[in-house]
Amino acid sequence: MDLLDASIGDIAVRLRDLLAEQRGAAAASAVSGDGWLEAVQVWEEVGRASDAARAWVAAEVEHESRRELEGSGLAYRHGFASAKKLVAATANISERTAGARMAVGRQVRSSLSPTGLPLPSRFPAVERALFAGQVGVDAASIICRTLSEVVSHVAWSEAVDEAEQRLVEAATETFGEADTDGLLTPRYTVEELARLAARIREHLDPDGAEPRDAVKQQLRGFSYPRVGVDGMARGRYALPPLQLGVFLAAVDSILSPRTADPDAPGGGSGGTGVGGAAGLNGAGDLSGATGPSGSADPEGIAVVDSRTAEQKLLDAVMALIELAAASPAASRLNGSAPTINVHVTASDLEAGRGVGWIDGSTEPIPMSTIQMLGCDAELTATVFGAAGQVLSQGKSQRLASRRQRRALAARDGGCVIPGCTAPPSRCQAHHVVPWTSSSFLAGRTDIDNLALLCPFHHATIHTSAWQLVMIGGKPHVREPGWRGRQNPARAAGQQRVGGPW
Repeated sequence: MDLLDASIGDIAVRLRDLLAEQRGAAAASAVSGDGWLEAVQVWEEVGRASDAARAWVAAEVEHESRRELEGSGLAYRHGFASAKKLVAATANISERTAGARMAVGRQVRSSLSPTGLPLPSRFPAVERALFAGQVGVDAASIICRTLSEVVSHVAWSEAVDEAEQRLVEAATETFGEADTDGLLTPRYTVEELARLAARIREHLDPDGAEPRDAVKQQLRGFSYPRVGVDGMARGRYALPPLQLGVFLAAVDSILSPRTADPDAPGGGSGGTGVGGAAGLNGAGDLSGATGPSGSADPEGIAVVDSRTAEQKLLDAVMALIELAAASPAASRLNGSAPTINVHVTASDLEAGRGVGWIDGSTEPIPMSTIQMLGCDAELTATVFGAAGQVLSQGKSQRLASRRQRRALAARDGGCVIPGCTAPPSRCQAHHVVPWTSSSFLAGRTDIDNLALLCPFHHATIHTSAWQLVMIGGKPHVREPGWRGRQNPARAAGQQRVGGPW
């Protein structure tokens, strides 16, 4: 096939054939060692050309779908609300990917005016380098985005044009000549280019740091963990620079192998790091004479730390949380410090087998974890009867006491209305038989007349079709439905101790 006469479709077919040939050679062990590095660079050149083309056509689709065209716009004629949705559906990619391509293509798009005069792109140097295959989409996006932040606050000037040219040169600069395999070593990685661009941005726009930080502060956040079907809690976080600095300074104080433990024998720069101290539950690096990957026990035997970097970081964060929760200055929930409630039957605890349950998690913890907590934690024992009712909790006045709140948390596990996942910490103690009722002695609050409800269900329980009754010291619910209010009452709550039936 003559490449001069080949169509884009022909070239795509030929590339797939070349890929199949190279995979076959790899299977036959014909490619090894530095040959893979050469393949990385060669295929990256192909990818840069493809990425530039995809950004270009995405920007053209966006231009043909601009709002002022109204009903004659490309996206509208094809039944899509936006060009991003049209590109995503046509290319079978995510809208996020389509939007990223259009963002780059928009910045480097050059066109003709209605009078036929050329209209250069906002960043001509980036445009030339991108379509010449000298820089990839990642580098082009960093340069365009960073300089766009500058020109949004200051007027376009020769300094901005010079900064663009310098950044493009940095993105394409390599060390020396190509080696024997034709490999070139870039001087700046994409991450280093981003840091360089940020420095140039602050030089061009020193007054822009304040509003940019204000935007970052508005974007900060930490999502409440979502527990998946596997019992693992996952979430997202966004830390602005200040909060990131505080976070890193705190966890690095635990993770650093150079952090000295003053109580350790021979404490100092050569001693065991704080992370290896038992008081922090092994949250940090086990460091010492053997280096960051392990430490030495009193008998001189090297102990290898098999945790991943992510596991070490999580352990460090949990150590900080435990220290903060134990502090006298920590906030009090229901009059007590933050406490993990573990539910376990007395028989399993005595036998040393079985599992326990923690508020907020649907997955059990093994008995070994419960025994570990018992070594360094204050345990609050809640004894359950044969029917699962809470025993020996006593009585108080109209408001539930701290001890009764713990008992309710252990018995109900959260809001007792089926389908509600509010944990005990977000619930209120509800009198099933109203406290002022003539059938219930006024001024007395019994544990067998209380049930946990979230604020929403607590405010609506008397006006909704749900009914709460106490049977055998446990809350039961009659659900609304087409059968009316005479549905049989079934046990409510999320208590997990005892048999599964």
